[in-house]
Amino acid sequence: MHKIALGTAQFGMSYGISNQSGKTSKYKVEEILLHAHKNGINTLDTASLYGNSEELIGNFAHNAEWDVITKIPTIGNAAICNKQIDALLRSFELSLSKLNQKNIYGLLLHSCDDLFSVGGYRLLQAMEELKKEGFVKKIGVSLYDSNQVDRVLGNYPIDLVQLPVSILDQRLLDSGHLKALKKYDVEIHARSVFLQGLLLMQTSDISSWFDPVKGVLNSFHKEAKKRRISALQLALSFVQSIDEIDKVVVGVNTLEHMREIVNSESSTRINIDKFSNLSASNALLLNPSNWRL
Repeated sequence: MHKIALGTAQFGMSYGISNQSGKTSKYKVEEILLHAHKNGINTLDTASLYGNSEELIGNFAHNAEWDVITKIPTIGNAAICNKQIDALLRSFELSLSKLNQKNIYGLLLHSCDDLFSVGGYRLLQAMEELKKEGFVKKIGVSLYDSNQVDRVLGNYPIDLVQLPVSILDQRLLDSGHLKALKKYDVEIHARSVFLQGLLLMQTSDISSWFDPVKGVLNSFHKEAKKRRISALQLALSFVQSIDEIDKVVVGVNTLEHMREIVNSESSTRINIDKFSNLSASNALLLNPSNWRL
């Protein structure tokens, strides 16, 4: 089974620090989906906030079997009441309609912090009901750091999480939080494995904002050259070699990039312990939402 899940943010908007071509055209979307499915990739990750990504999936993916995961937009209220529950249900119904699906594999809260609002547990209760009714197979949250993992574990009935892991961002691996999630039988999907393409860029092309981690980035590229593999292969192989990771979410905006991902997916498993020197600890630089470019 493929560990790759196809991220679709690029389908609906211009996304990624290394993206030079903008939003993916609908013709390229169709090509990418066909090639991915033909090569055994059957998981799609999307969100209602990703422009018209859900509609494009609904147009081009309904003729094949896909495990689709989408997300409820950030609610952002200090307290969760009936109004927010109704908004969650309306958002899900709209996503289901756009996706042209009767049911989907996963439904996540885009902002884990919504759970920690007063009455936030009611959001998962509503999602549990959708699960019981057969509209969703697994429910969960999108996480960003160890503090959120600690607050969620054992306190909320989740089946699935999405969180950041990369060869540069090994924090949740080193802290043992991935193993902790597995003890609760939670399915783990890794995102930001290329840090929006930062890991794939030449360091000379990278903004001075990233100067504090350019030394690590240079070491990463040297390691890839030493092993005679591409930066993409090394970054992907590292995350795929983590036993606790069930799916690796990667976004593409060209067929060529999709082919490179498919070809690299079968790369040799590597010993992740040998790459601790490539781990960065600067949380500000590891979270794209903090980037000031």
